[in-house]
Amino acid sequence: MRSGIGFLSGVLPVMYIRNNTKFGKDIKIIHPGEYYVSGENELIGTLLGSCVAVCLVDREMGVAGMNHFMLPGRITARDIFSDKKAKYGITAINKLLSSMFKSGSKKENIIAKIFGGGHVLDSIKPSATSISDDNVRLARLMMEMEDIPIAENDVGGIFTRKILLDVKSGKVYLKKSTRKSIIEEIERQEEEYARRSFRDE
Repeated sequence: MRSGIGFLSGVLPVMYIRNNTKFGKDIKIIHPGEYYVSGENELIGTLLGSCVAVCLVDREMGVAGMNHFMLPGRITARDIFSDKKAKYGITAINKLLSSMFKSGSKKENIIAKIFGGGHVLDSIKPSATSISDDNVRLARLMMEMEDIPIAENDVGGIFTRKILLDVKSGKVYLKKSTRKSIIEEIERQEEEYARRSFRDE
């Protein structure tokens, strides 16, 4: 089964592909605003701060996918139809589900795993409001609305999270960190992505 990257404008983003000697498989790295569904014997990875990644796994079909979104979004026509890069959770989750179905998955065979939503920037710049909490709530709510069970979740805290999803086994390998250098790098990447994506709207 062929794998495919999701990028809602129809233009493929730059994918980082590398071989991992520990697992002996290629790793496809996704970034904010991207999603990826695969039926290949490979890993899908991302690095999360306040963003959230929803992993969907269908072990019956041997298909799995992951998204990476930075804002929850609202259920409005503007958010849904203008969000060309899946930065909003609503669009990112809907497109991920759609890609799973196109790959032959049935909803009753899909489980979800949710990661991220860390308050990583609060340790540097405390804030009274938290987009990260809204991201997590949105992911859980949409899984409930779709009747997809959440089999695993690791969210919140002041951690960054590096996650690797094994497509064939459905297992997620998770590494947390509170290193300031990693937090600052994630902050820089998310701010750069936000400027770029909102400028293109």
